[in-house]
Formats: sequence, C-alpha cells, structure tokens
Amino acid sequence: MRRFGYAAGALLLGVLVMTAPFVSAELFGDYVGYKACGQCHQEIVESWKKTPHAAAFETLADQGEEKLKNPGCVRCHVVAMDAEGGFIDVELTPELKGVQCECCHGPGLKHSETEDASDIKGRPDEAACRVCHTKGQDKNFDFTVKSKLVHAK
Repeated sequence: MRRFGYAAGALLLGVLVMTAPFVSAELFGDYVGYKACGQCHQEIVESWKKTPHAAAFETLADQGEEKLKNPGCVRCHVVAMDAEGGFIDVELTPELKGVQCECCHGPGLKHSETEDASDIKGRPDEAACRVCHTKGQDKNFDFTVKSKLVHAK
C-alpha cells in the first residue's frame, strides 16, 4: 500500500524533470488506512462505512473551524494523530480522516504485510475505546452495548 509519486514536473530543454518525490502517510509509519484493510476485509469495511465512526471527521467539521483547529478535538476524529505516521492534517494525510480500523485495532502495516492475526488487535478492549470515549466526553458510554455497533450489520 506504499505509494510514490512526484509533487511536480518541469519541462527543461524538451526533457521532463521531476521534482522532489512525495509519499503518502503509510511510508512514515505503520498506519495504512481503511482502504488497505478493505483489501482483505471488504465486508467489514463496507459495514464500518455505515457507522458514525466513518463520518467522525465530517461530524467535527460540521461543528465549525474552531473545532478543526483544536488538536484536543481532532485527535479523536482521526487515526493516530499523536503517533509517528498518523494523521497530520487534511492536506497531507487525508486517508487517515475518520475513526478507522486502526484507531481500535492498532497500526495495520505489519498485519497487511504478513496477514498474521497476531500482528493486529483482533478484539479491542474497553481501554481502546476509552481513549476518546472518556467519562468527561461521553458519560453514558457503555462498552458492552456500543462495541456491538462498531461494525454495522
């Protein structure tokens, strides 16, 4: 899932000269985004797309520019904002917007390469949810009930 490309090119003396190469967020860390997960887990990803987690970034954006500029708000609406290789901003890492697979299951690069179930958190526990669903932010959060809604049926 690592992608390479070039930011721009210039035509000099009839020869196309490429400028500095760019890479997507995946190259800088272990986060690959939901599209990589969907290569093997298409049904689960399609189910996730129907949940509020999938639209979490847009929900935050609908609340106004002030929320989008507040790192304390953004970090719970994107993948791994505080981790190396995680979300940086909408322009640089748009593939990591929303509460995606890796928010709960951990970084997916190694698992996507090995396909070994031990390289990913198969069943995240309540602590994974409580990173964002704190008692202050979500006082009525019930892990037993909510965990059944993460992947829509």
